Amino acid sequence: MQYTSHDTDTLVNKATNGVRSNKYKAVDYDKLRLLAAEKKFAAHKSLLKVKKIEQLSKQTKENNLLKQHKLVWNKELIRLNNLRKRLQSDIDVHRGVNLTPGNPCCSLFEDFEDFEASLDVEFAKFKASTTQPVWNLREDLQYWLQENMEDLRMGSPDTVQKHNEIQCTIDNVKGQQKKVLEKLHHQQICLEQELGMGFLGTITQNEDSQKVHVESGIPEEAYDLECSDFDLKVSVLQEFIIMDEKFRERLKYLEEEHSKILKLGRNGGWSDDDHYIFTVIYEQYPHEMKNRRKMIIDRLQRHLPKKLRADLVSHEEWCDSNKYFRERKKALMVAWQKGRSALYHKAESIFAEAEMAAQLEEVKAEYNRKQRQVREVLHEKIRNFREQQMEALIIQHKMESEKLQAVRERLKMEAELETKKRAHEKEQVAKFHEEIEKKQQKQAEKDQKRYDELQAQLAEQAKFDQERIRYRAEQIDAKIEERKYLEEEKRQAEIEKEERLEALREQVRVVAERDPHRILQETEAWQNRYAENEDDIDIQKPLFNVIGFTSKQITSDPRMKLEARLRDAGLHNTDYARQIMSKVQPPQPPRRDMESTVFKKT
Repeated sequence: MQYTSHDTDTLVNKATNGVRSNKYKAVDYDKLRLLAAEKKFAAHKSLLKVKKIEQLSKQTKENNLLKQHKLVWNKELIRLNNLRKRLQSDIDVHRGVNLTPGNPCCSLFEDFEDFEASLDVEFAKFKASTTQPVWNLREDLQYWLQENMEDLRMGSPDTVQKHNEIQCTIDNVKGQQKKVLEKLHHQQICLEQELGMGFLGTITQNEDSQKVHVESGIPEEAYDLECSDFDLKVSVLQEFIIMDEKFRERLKYLEEEHSKILKLGRNGGWSDDDHYIFTVIYEQYPHEMKNRRKMIIDRLQRHLPKKLRADLVSHEEWCDSNKYFRERKKALMVAWQKGRSALYHKAESIFAEAEMAAQLEEVKAEYNRKQRQVREVLHEKIRNFREQQMEALIIQHKMESEKLQAVRERLKMEAELETKKRAHEKEQVAKFHEEIEKKQQKQAEKDQKRYDELQAQLAEQAKFDQERIRYRAEQIDAKIEERKYLEEEKRQAEIEKEERLEALREQVRVVAERDPHRILQETEAWQNRYAENEDDIDIQKPLFNVIGFTSKQITSDPRMKLEARLRDAGLHNTDYARQIMSKVQPPQPPRRDMESTVFKKT
């Protein structure tokens, strides 16, 4: 901090004179405390305003999120309602088909009907004993509050005591309802466990639990195939074992590759309910939705408040990896099953060919040589088939690796494509500008040539126009001279006419005495007009005289009626209507002085 000379002198005087010097003023600490309190209150008030604005902003943001969630909920609700209705209609159709007499399942579905009726009766009893009293109590409480709200506000002792008793009753009802809900929840869990066990579990299992089962080893049907060549049969049947070992190795490699996912269990370390809520919410939001991930995380945090955002993100990654693992595993199992089926059909055809060859050998001994050749051919087919299977497995593994590599390099390829696209667009723009410049140059040359031609034409036209201007000027001068001559004659005729009129006025002019008051007197017409009796005035007489046509006269015109008929038929704008309207005569012929002669030829 820098001090001036005056400040330094003041500090020196304060130090030398002491604290009790008369140059010091007494400090009013109460006033300073009041000022500090005022500043603190103003700062606190400003802080409250800022917090209120932040709270309103958060509330607005929350309301917008809730609106977006509501739209998604409504769409999902509509979809589920449509699905429920479709399934219910399918169930009704199935029950109607099986309830027909003569159907072997008729008695079973009749038992279903009886059981459903008993469930409806029990549900009605349960509703009457649990929910109906609660609704009645709610209506009674609403009526009591309306009647005693004023006394309760004033603090009446009887009303307050009654209110406390009602509060105790409500707490007891809440406890009873809680016990009922806990009991129902326990029954629900028991029913779900019962449905997931035994035969019911196999019927009610979901799509995730359904797996592709492949029976390993040599199938019994392959053992039953007849083949006279024991070595050929053994070599063919060993292919099943070789194929199973290869697919087990691939399955083991796949499980080792996704060992981290499998260690977390079926639901990624989450409970069944939490995992079910996560999957349901994740599937409700479409992939093309804007801010999809933000909406999903917000919704999950509302439904699963105990889970952190990191837990939700990690579980989302686990779900994606688990889905990819299950898809690969399912594809591998399907390929395994198809390979075993193809091998079985191949073995069947090979054994049939071998059996046919054996029969030919028994019938004709001379075909031993050919039999050996056929056997060699069959062995070659087996080797070729084995090589094809190996090649197919290698190609499939390579395709999966390329798929993973393509997923990793997709963003890089998109960036390169975008760069190439921009370079191509720049080249096209440059070519477009060059073409435009060439066209403009050609157009400029053409315009210059046309300009020179027009300049020559305009020069010739200017010469011709000068001749015309001179000729027109001479004509105008002649007309001006003629007009002056006519005006002079007309003015002379007017003068003569005025002289004759003045002579006539002198002959008929009235000589009257001077009477200045006559100007202010009323005229005889004025006196006659207001001398009439006011009682003879017709009040119903219209203000102005009507000199037009009435609506009755207009509608009685046949042209009007014909035009209305044509308009109703939609023909009033056609040539046919114009021809007819021109031939229709008016009810009264027009007056001769009203007939126009402008367009008549002279």
